[in-house]
Amino acid sequence: MALILLGLVQGLSEFFPISSSGHLVILKTLLGVNLPGSAFEAFLHFATILAVIFLFFKEIKEIFLSFFVSLKELSRGKRMKNIFKDHPYAKFAWFLMISTVPGAIIGYTLNDFFEALFEKPITTSIMLSVTGLIIWLGNRRYKGGNKYIERINGLDALFIGFAQSIAIIPGISRSGMTVLACLKKDFEREFAAKYSFILSVPIILGATVFKVKEIFFLDIPFYLMVLSGITAFVSSYGAMRVFIGILKKDKIVYFSYYLWLVSAVTFFTLMIHRG
Repeated sequence: MALILLGLVQGLSEFFPISSSGHLVILKTLLGVNLPGSAFEAFLHFATILAVIFLFFKEIKEIFLSFFVSLKELSRGKRMKNIFKDHPYAKFAWFLMISTVPGAIIGYTLNDFFEALFEKPITTSIMLSVTGLIIWLGNRRYKGGNKYIERINGLDALFIGFAQSIAIIPGISRSGMTVLACLKKDFEREFAAKYSFILSVPIILGATVFKVKEIFFLDIPFYLMVLSGITAFVSSYGAMRVFIGILKKDKIVYFSYYLWLVSAVTFFTLMIHRG
């Protein structure tokens, strides 16, 4: 039952700006679930990525196909600028790759450091409050604009990528950082959410591949793995649809209050438990 609860929390918190990794680290500690490292988290993240692919299947399919069209036209000497003009989804594909690079490099080179943070729930609880502050400040300053894929540039994509790389720290929200980065760069609000969600696919798939051996050797019954994965899939699908509505209504500041409350409660609970 505890693992299924972890799947539920993962699904709900992955695309709300409240840090799924932070919630899982703390919840595992409070429930007494002994799963060292981040392999189980990687498995649950993979389940949420399947939900992204399911929800945005049409867009992701077009991005994938347009990328190969762009390679074909590049081989024929066509300029990238003209390819992007003729095939906006090809531009989407290339800019997603640009946004993925910072997180991939930082995650790979500092993997041991970030892995150790998954064993520090008190630090994670503090990072939840930091995420709350960032969301609160960002909500006041960044209201978004009317930029869609046709108008964004490479620097926009790189900026969002660096924002995503910060969220490797447990307790810092990936969706929160990337959505706020998109709003700062004047993305239209619904497109900001879509870019953030689809951007999660390559970085989490990469993390899953990196952890696949550990996932297969987790000491967890197969049926519990499946049930927790299904729970994460269904709950994350619903969370994405709800979050888009919240973002369009400019109500994400409420997540700050939730994060500060959770951070305070878990911090003092963990300190008492440690004492």
